[in-house]
Amino acid sequence: MFADSCSASWTWHHISPAIPIIFAYLLFICFSSFLHGSLTDPGVSNMIILYLTCADSHQIFPRHIQAFPPTEDPLAIGPPTNDWVMVRLATSETAAMDVPVKYCKTCNIWRPPRCYHCRVCDNCVETLDHHCVWLNNCVGRRNYRFFFAFVSSGTVLALLLTFASLGQVIAYSNQRHVSFVHAMNKNRVPFAMFIYGLLAFVYPSSLWAYHLMLTGRGETTREYLASRRFKKADRHRPFTQGNIFKNWIAVLGRPRPPTYMRFKKEYESGDQRYGPIRGHHARRAEQAKNGDVEMKPVKGQKGFEGPTGKIPQRGAR
Repeated sequence: MFADSCSASWTWHHISPAIPIIFAYLLFICFSSFLHGSLTDPGVSNMIILYLTCADSHQIFPRHIQAFPPTEDPLAIGPPTNDWVMVRLATSETAAMDVPVKYCKTCNIWRPPRCYHCRVCDNCVETLDHHCVWLNNCVGRRNYRFFFAFVSSGTVLALLLTFASLGQVIAYSNQRHVSFVHAMNKNRVPFAMFIYGLLAFVYPSSLWAYHLMLTGRGETTREYLASRRFKKADRHRPFTQGNIFKNWIAVLGRPRPPTYMRFKKEYESGDQRYGPIRGHHARRAEQAKNGDVEMKPVKGQKGFEGPTGKIPQRGAR
């Protein structure tokens, strides 16, 4: 009786088989979107995935092998690393706007507009929205739709779980002609899932509404948060398509561009695919391998640091 009341079989036989079928289909979409958003390139080894955080899942720009600027004098002033690019606005045939671009000293490349360097992934990602801790990956141009599908399906799953669990308790009460309290006592697990669904619905629904607003405005999370530093009259959205529907189509309906990374390409010196591991222990291991000496504070006897007592005043005896 307990297994029959808290499983999908009771809903299948006593309410409708469509409910567990739809729930299983949405669950498959949710897990599939999660895997596509975090592990798009399954052929890459785990070590390279650790370095690049699945470079094929978001638009990563390969690092340039040669450092910039090449100069022998460390005190010499190099060329500028900031510039502006004129972007034509979609809302006007003649209007345009200057968008800042920056040279990345880590990747040795000029970042195109809307490209930023992620400190966690240690890569420049095109149209970087944010680094998602749930996906353990950046959300960029090539995997934003997977992230949005993951959040959307999670929201619908939580909503369906809430109403399906409550509907099972109500259907049990109506079919057995008992009170709701008695039906709740007999179906404790479905009622507990009803409460869990209410609590689980809050976070993904708010995140889904937030990104639905961002895509409608033609902005990313970084651009939206950066615009909060200015007055409302000084905020501009140069990448908007003019209205909310065109922005949704431009973000969610565009084809996924090809990746810039070629993992089967022959290795060259300074190749991005085999970049150094970040972190203090990795730097110490690299220095020990190259025979470099790491600067450390000298621990020895305390030397003379000047007088510590009071200096007698003139005329004092």
